[in-house]
Amino acid sequence: MTTKAEKAQGEQSGLIPIAVLEEMVAKLLTQNNRRALMSGFVDLIKSWHKPNKIQLFADGLRGIMAHRGSPLADIQVSDLLKTNSPSMTLSSDENLCKAAESHEIQIINDTESHIVDLYIPLMLGEIVGAILVIKGISFEALNKRIWQQMLDSYKHVHRILYAGEIDPLTGLMNRSSFDSLLNQTIKEKKLTTENSYFALMDIDFFKKINDNFGHLYGDEVLILLARAMSESYRSNDWLFRYGGEEFAVVLHNLNHDEAYQSVERFRKQIEEIDFPQVGKVTISIGFSAIIPQEPASSLIDRADQALYYAKNNGRNQSLCYEDLIENGSLQEATQEAGDIELF
Repeated sequence: MTTKAEKAQGEQSGLIPIAVLEEMVAKLLTQNNRRALMSGFVDLIKSWHKPNKIQLFADGLRGIMAHRGSPLADIQVSDLLKTNSPSMTLSSDENLCKAAESHEIQIINDTESHIVDLYIPLMLGEIVGAILVIKGISFEALNKRIWQQMLDSYKHVHRILYAGEIDPLTGLMNRSSFDSLLNQTIKEKKLTTENSYFALMDIDFFKKINDNFGHLYGDEVLILLARAMSESYRSNDWLFRYGGEEFAVVLHNLNHDEAYQSVERFRKQIEEIDFPQVGKVTISIGFSAIIPQEPASSLIDRADQALYYAKNNGRNQSLCYEDLIENGSLQEATQEAGDIELF
């Protein structure tokens, strides 16, 4: 409840009245889309603080978190408010890195002008989901009650929406996230010259694993494979549990050879793991280049054809759709699905 003193303070400051701000905070609670939530949150801050500059750094849905395969400072982050701007590393801004490592707000204070810059880590449980950077606001604004209310509201809604985009077993992004992000990637391809690839991977003979060892050990295989994906792929690659024993990866800013090396390295990594009780497990991978403005279904179909060919011709291999077309191998795959056990 806004007191008379707080209301008067807001009106005298020349900023938007606190009562109106509270209404705007309440609207954050109604958002059902993370991008709309971020946009509304930023608009709220602009209306209230009138900063010189505001940025929101993250990278896809994985956010800014300690990537097991590389130092935190090497993680690529993007300004979500300027989707066409190039990615940068956390280490390129010392305060970004400090906020990600410490999980605490970094305040850069200009004592002469009483103007501050804020680096605010927005938490998703124990990890940093994004870092909000607000430059050029009054130091007095830091102590207002509604600031904490606004942050708490944002994090509460963001956490709920985030939970709906993550597969609960593996911690990777789920099929719903896959559908929205893949369409977004294809749509935005016309705005960039970078090459992107899409890969589908499937655990070989996974049905036999469940039949012979039980679903508990089958789930353990899925969990460990997902963990290996997080360790193997870069922080700016998008990782999904596509469904069942099938996983998907969107590889950003790679050429053909680099994309092949990326998926093949992961395939070999899985081949070397001794899974509890189960032992050795292999995967088959099919991948294809992302073409601007094409239907997502076409891209998925190409990767799926390459994956099917890999499973139909020996399994435990990584194959590119475009390579199979070029050398004529794909047209030679005339064996019917019923002639071989794929899963």
